[in-house]
Amino acid sequence: MKWLRAPARLADGLRVYAIGDVHGCADKLRALHAAIRDDLKAHPTRGATLVHLGDYIDRGPDSAGVVEAAMGFDACPVVNLMGNHEATLLAALDGDAPAATDWIYYGGREALTSWGMAPHAPRESWATGIPAAHIAFLRGLALRHRIGPYFFAHAGIRPGVALEDQAPDDLIRIRGAFLNSEADHGVIVVHGHTPVREREADLRENRINLDTGAVFGGPLTCGVFEEDRVGLLTA
Repeated sequence: MKWLRAPARLADGLRVYAIGDVHGCADKLRALHAAIRDDLKAHPTRGATLVHLGDYIDRGPDSAGVVEAAMGFDACPVVNLMGNHEATLLAALDGDAPAATDWIYYGGREALTSWGMAPHAPRESWATGIPAAHIAFLRGLALRHRIGPYFFAHAGIRPGVALEDQAPDDLIRIRGAFLNSEADHGVIVVHGHTPVREREADLRENRINLDTGAVFGGPLTCGVFEEDRVGLLTA
């Protein structure tokens, strides 16, 4: 594992694994899960948590397999966050026609195929074609999570807005206003959503981007936060 200096320090005994955008790359997620299990066996701790940063589905070949893997990880407590792709699918399932059009355009056809449906299956069939357990998982996703000095959200936060007042749409969709900000947010925001062009995790003094473009040929990245350092696992 490659270790780097972290911009904050976790309390002794805590370790956080955070995985960026998966987008249907189930094999990469399973490989990272295996690496985390190995790390926990080699360096056991009772204070470990895994955070999935959202965007499990769409674009890649096996959204269904990603959801199954996320649901099945049991080596330590898990926090599963909502991404904009999951939010768009759920809006479509709830009857939002424009959301359904957007979802299909941004990778939903591949997800439908992974659930055993035709890529152009009518919207009315999605709710029964997607396993009920998978829909329940998606509906149960959290918008944010904080552990010590680290704040986890899919896309980021709105600078200047208190953490407790962040709008859900910003947490899952914000880009420029957050990415271009050098402000001290009072926490280090760990996020994905916007792929890093260099295909390597982007560590800054106020945020850490773990979306390394797994579905676009880059690796799937897991940040390992412990004490005053962060390690990087990739698959």
